[in-house]
Amino acid sequence: MNVGLLVRFAVLLVAEFFFFATLNWFDDWTLQQMPVRFVGAAFASGIAFLAAVSHFPPKIDIRRQAMIFWGVAIILRLIAFPLATSDDLVRYQWEGKVQLAGFNPYLIEPSNSQLDDLHHDFPASAKINHPELHAIDAPGAELFFKFLSRFTDQSIFYKIVFAVADLGVAALLLRLIGGEDRYRDAAWYAWNPLVVYSFAGAAHFDSVMAVGLVAAIYALVRATTETDFVRQWLWAIFAASLFGIAISLNIVAASVFLLFAFALRWRAIVLSLSVIIPTLLSLPFGFPHVRVWHPLGQIAHVSRLNDLFWWVIEDTVLPNPHQRSFHYLPVIIGCVVAVSLFFVRNWKRGMLWVLGTVFILSPILHPWYCMWILPVATWRRALAWHVLSITLFSYYLFWDERLFALPWHAEPWMRALIIAPVLASLIMLAAKNRKDAQAN
Repeated sequence: MNVGLLVRFAVLLVAEFFFFATLNWFDDWTLQQMPVRFVGAAFASGIAFLAAVSHFPPKIDIRRQAMIFWGVAIILRLIAFPLATSDDLVRYQWEGKVQLAGFNPYLIEPSNSQLDDLHHDFPASAKINHPELHAIDAPGAELFFKFLSRFTDQSIFYKIVFAVADLGVAALLLRLIGGEDRYRDAAWYAWNPLVVYSFAGAAHFDSVMAVGLVAAIYALVRATTETDFVRQWLWAIFAASLFGIAISLNIVAASVFLLFAFALRWRAIVLSLSVIIPTLLSLPFGFPHVRVWHPLGQIAHVSRLNDLFWWVIEDTVLPNPHQRSFHYLPVIIGCVVAVSLFFVRNWKRGMLWVLGTVFILSPILHPWYCMWILPVATWRRALAWHVLSITLFSYYLFWDERLFALPWHAEPWMRALIIAPVLASLIMLAAKNRKDAQAN
């Protein structure tokens, strides 16, 4: 056993813990310089994370690897619990309360005067983002918010629920990856500061969709590798059901529908469940008479924000002075179909490319959207995505409006801060792979 490697590994883990813990000092973004300090601490934690996972000791027994893996994952989430939550949590709580009060969140927006009494009983509703919009989350998510609202308004309750779902993703990745290196490879997800912050800190619910989608992918792998006829069908039905639940939580999951069909081949008939389940969960909201899925498009009329691709087009070829993004949706759908067809014979690799296409072409890019692809990137060992997850912490600089000529409008320096390290990592990884190939 290399003692020097273990010492470096321990020092790097301590560094990640320390810098991640300092986020608790800088999470009040109403104070001057706090967003800048928050991002600086997040970058330092991210650098320590990248180095720590790279030094994960490979020559210790599996049991000790498991103890280190789960110990670090849980400690990081405990550190994140005291952090201030995002205003999205208030939206989740509000829409749950609206349903419990007998209103349909797809028909009545938070700013409606009919909800004044509810506002009075829930003062935090003043922090709701986009109060002029109806519910924008999928029906399964809305029902989930209603369920959680029956218990408590305490943010720690939501953080624990989302963190448990997040750890479920890590557990599923261990099964998907397999082999002696599974703990080291899965640590790229489980120890990622953005992953930990998004769910255990900021309390975004995307981990619930992620655990459903990763579970569906795991079931899909089992369905395609089983030799017993009955087990093939059982795993296929299980995969389709889980996939339907994931879609009902976030429509983004539907982007890999064709890949599921390619993988299942003649058993793809079971994917009817993936359509039936979201439809059934839409019925309590009045679907099809109420356009339950239509509100998902409302957010497309919000100004383009922090995107990775469309700013290049708009700054060079096709100006978009109002920064509207609704006309990009058909392009994204077309690209998803094209990429899916390209990987018709390699659906596992196609998962990464399709979700990557959605992520890169998304005209509105919040850091927690990275959770759409990070589990699959971890599974497929696409490490550059983890570098991007760290640089995306730059998004939180938007809360310091003095840094920008226009509020919530990314400057070239910020785009470089996000993109340049990723490009550098791609070059380094390509050089490393080429050197390894020549050595073999």
